[in-house]
Amino acid sequence: MGAPVPIYPELERLTLSFSLERMREWLGPDAPIVRRLLGSETPDELAARLVDGSKLADPAARLALWNGGQAAIDASDDPLIVLARSLDAEARALRKWHEDEIEAVVEAAHEGIARARFAIYGTSVYPDATFTLRLNFGSVQGWDESGVPVEPFTHLERLFERATGQPPFAVPASWAAARPRLDLATPFNLSTNSDIVGGNSGSPLIAANGHIVGLMFDGNIHSISGSYWFDTEKNRAIAVHPAIIKEGLTKVYRADALLREIGGKP
Repeated sequence: MGAPVPIYPELERLTLSFSLERMREWLGPDAPIVRRLLGSETPDELAARLVDGSKLADPAARLALWNGGQAAIDASDDPLIVLARSLDAEARALRKWHEDEIEAVVEAAHEGIARARFAIYGTSVYPDATFTLRLNFGSVQGWDESGVPVEPFTHLERLFERATGQPPFAVPASWAAARPRLDLATPFNLSTNSDIVGGNSGSPLIAANGHIVGLMFDGNIHSISGSYWFDTEKNRAIAVHPAIIKEGLTKVYRADALLREIGGKP
């Protein structure tokens, strides 16, 4: 609350304006809450007025509200606090409705589906990723993309080949400076047919001999559907290769102490 965390007004204005635009789009321009909030202003204008007029970027202002409790919040004339107060009752009611009528129904359905699956399949299939430890077997595999085979390994040289200097292909300055020292043949990422979903990022990829050979962090475009079904021909999980981790720690970040801790001598 009182930490001097950087706050970027441009980002705050953009985020708030986007939310206001979606509100108007989904509820319609004639919805009472839309008319009440926007009036004759555009989402961009309202977002700019609220963010530019707020003092909440100041840690001292936030602490004063925190220490003053509900009375301070009720008495505040900060435009963002005024906005939150005006929406609080409706937002809480909507949240309660969503929890009771949507989330509770979905959770009950999930439980029913899980019981039905277990009754049919028993322990012949591995469990879903429900925040409990599980092992999923797979192998290193590429895939076919519109008739073009995609190799299961990428290498460091491709990072610099695709670099344009502009997002999303801007190479960090630390890596650009270290390029002459780097082994460009170093494996970077690898793809497997492991069945993972969002939330599995950071899981170890373990070889048959028990060695960690990667850290899962992403999937290809076809894995987006992985929460619902698994396409054995297309769905691939992506892991970062330990070799590039060591290469970066050694030659880019000079993290000798960390390298010694994980057993990779600098």
